[in-house]
Amino acid sequence: MKNLQKTFFRQIEDMTQILQALEHIPGALFMIKNLDSRYIYMSRALREAIHVRPGDEVVGRTDFELFPKLIAQSFRQNDQLVFKHGKPLVNEVHAASFFNHPTKWGYSSKYPLRNRAGKVVGLLTVNQLYDKVMGLEGELNRLLPAIEHITKNYADTITIAELARLCSFSGNHFMRLFKTQMKMTAYAFVEQVRMFHAMDAIQHTTTSIVEIALDCGFYDHSAFVKRFKKFTGTTPLRHRREHRAGLKPDRGIVLPELSAPD
Repeated sequence: MKNLQKTFFRQIEDMTQILQALEHIPGALFMIKNLDSRYIYMSRALREAIHVRPGDEVVGRTDFELFPKLIAQSFRQNDQLVFKHGKPLVNEVHAASFFNHPTKWGYSSKYPLRNRAGKVVGLLTVNQLYDKVMGLEGELNRLLPAIEHITKNYADTITIAELARLCSFSGNHFMRLFKTQMKMTAYAFVEQVRMFHAMDAIQHTTTSIVEIALDCGFYDHSAFVKRFKKFTGTTPLRHRREHRAGLKPDRGIVLPELSAPD
């Protein structure tokens, strides 16, 4: 049977025929990268999900050209694990759609792609919505009250005790479950939500950087600048100038998976 498959696929001159056919599946979120982690193909639904503007070229670009530095680094880290070990990274969890959209859960799975000699030459990533995989009663959704509270009240002081109470957990159990399910601490998640809102305000308003920092829950301006630079790879003012000049738009709003396999 495997020989039958190999014989059949060798007859297909252009494999993009298959990819283009898959585009007709509603909400098909998938992409292909080479060993340099450069995009070789990205489905239309995924382009829309990460807010790539119509007409923008994706092929040949990297995550560092589409996402903030910290997000891109996490994606690159997981790419390298797949390339190095030649094994899939299956069902890494991420949360998507902050701002004016309800929180959605997703699974991201990366699979190595090999040439005829068996050498890994790239990877295929497939994304699925969490509720379509696990149903609405999945364990991850037990954290939803905390996630929704963070996304709606990111500018306020947020404590672990408060988040745990919203989920009916003890503080320690909440922190363990959050890190296990989200692959990051609750503190890191709060900061990322705040940072995404700060980036959005810097890009689309003329509000001063100091005001934006305060409005997003950062009460120490110098600390905000340092964290922003770590997150994006540049300072808030430079980020605003570059975005206005159209040099490096940061459109991605998908939180990454940050874990490595055992």
